[in-house]
Amino acid sequence: MIFVKFKIQYGDYEYFDYSWFKDYGEAHYENGESITDKDMIEQTYGEGRSTRDFEENFDEDTNKYTDYNDDVISVYKVQEMTQKELNVLVKMGVLYR
Repeated sequence: MIFVKFKIQYGDYEYFDYSWFKDYGEAHYENGESITDKDMIEQTYGEGRSTRDFEENFDEDTNKYTDYNDDVISVYKVQEMTQKELNVLVKMGVLYR
């Protein structure tokens, strides 16, 4: 299971958002064959958008996605996470199931 920290840039403002992916480990991400930055951004922020729309707003060179609010979203950090850590983050309201 992996914990993902996204960096969101809006003009001069920068903030972070978080998500998790149950079916992948850090090795899946590092080899880039099972899950990529693009996959994680699309699954987290592309909901409700057409695939075509997402593709038009995703920069393959920088692995950044610009959403309808002009937020520029990228993967900042990926790390392994245990079930116990997930439970704590859910309890704290950082992540949702």
